Amino acid sequence: MIVNNWQGWIGILVGLVALLGTWPAAQAQTQKIRISLSSRSNTNTSYYVAQARGIFRDEGLEVEFVQINPRLGAMAVLNGDVTFTTSFVSTFRGVVQGLPMKTVFILLKKGLYYLMVRPEVIKDVQELKGKKLGVTAINGGDHIIGRELLRMKGIDPNSVQAIAVGDPSLRFQAVVTGIVQAVSVPPPYDVQLQNMGLKAVSGPPEIGVPSSGLFAADRVIKENPQVLRRTIRALLKANRFLEANREETIRIMSQYVPQKLDLAARSYDVELKTLAKDGTMTDGEIEGQMERLADKKRPLDEVRDFSFARAAWKELEAGK
Repeated sequence: MIVNNWQGWIGILVGLVALLGTWPAAQAQTQKIRISLSSRSNTNTSYYVAQARGIFRDEGLEVEFVQINPRLGAMAVLNGDVTFTTSFVSTFRGVVQGLPMKTVFILLKKGLYYLMVRPEVIKDVQELKGKKLGVTAINGGDHIIGRELLRMKGIDPNSVQAIAVGDPSLRFQAVVTGIVQAVSVPPPYDVQLQNMGLKAVSGPPEIGVPSSGLFAADRVIKENPQVLRRTIRALLKANRFLEANREETIRIMSQYVPQKLDLAARSYDVELKTLAKDGTMTDGEIEGQMERLADKKRPLDEVRDFSFARAAWKELEAGK
């Protein structure tokens, strides 16, 4: 009996040693990364879903979101301050101009924006000539689309002065206090401003630009492809979840971006229609963005690398 008991204890100890031996290896698989977001908005819903539902964690990632001015996102990636940036317009333009980065994922192919004004100040959209438009940053996404919204109404965008104000909350204050006479905002901020007495005089854009994506430094693509593969897999899983779970996604949206559920629901129904399910754009679409956003072209292979997105999509479609 004593021998048997000792044999039993030895078996337990061997099992514990084996378990403890695998623990550091399991821990080592979890990698901390930082992703820069230009603002807290519903355009980042896939990222919020991946975080809230533990999808990043399931892929072995511990993710921290950092809010950075879109014009600084690319520099933060190249300096190693963040792993990825999501701001499309300014980063894409920098890539075309020669930054050692690539577009590796697309979330929303077309950002929805509205041009909002105070009706007691601007009674007709034509009155915006000679006035000021509040934007996040000069030549940023909302500025580019704001110019398009003006052009849609027959107004020369150069006749309206763009003022860099900052994120949506600062743009609210700027237009309400009269520092600027118009702002270009995405949902749900257009409805929030309507509830404050403002009105939309243009929008959504007929031709848009992607409002959210993922950009990685060439160094990361070459030296740490696993973290890129895991991140993209997580985002594709998040896309699938949000498409199949409207109510839960709306709850997550209102958790990450302070808004009422009905506003989140409107964004879900309107804005998320432009979701790029497989995370890619065609070469023709990328060429079109180069023509719109940059004053020169660069070979496609130096601008985009969707191989990780395609591989991850194929794995998920196969049920892996």
